[in-house]
Amino acid sequence: MKTSNYCITEWPAKTLFTRQETAQILGVGLSTLDSLISYSELPRTIVHKRVLVHRKDLENYIAACRTTAFGGSK
Repeated sequence: MKTSNYCITEWPAKTLFTRQETAQILGVGLSTLDSLISYSELPRTIVHKRVLVHRKDLENYIAACRTTAFGGSK
């Protein structure tokens, strides 16, 4: 996957995000986020049974979802 220039500015010091924080950043519900994770579209890290998303994985996912005005991939 291509490295992105996208940066999550709301939490500049965080490396791992909870499901709730990740859903908020993406603007989706928890069930949609769980689907993205279960379909391996968004990698996750499990720490003591907690599902967390690494900052770089989230930034890469957002960059991969970007499209141009013409509908093609950027």
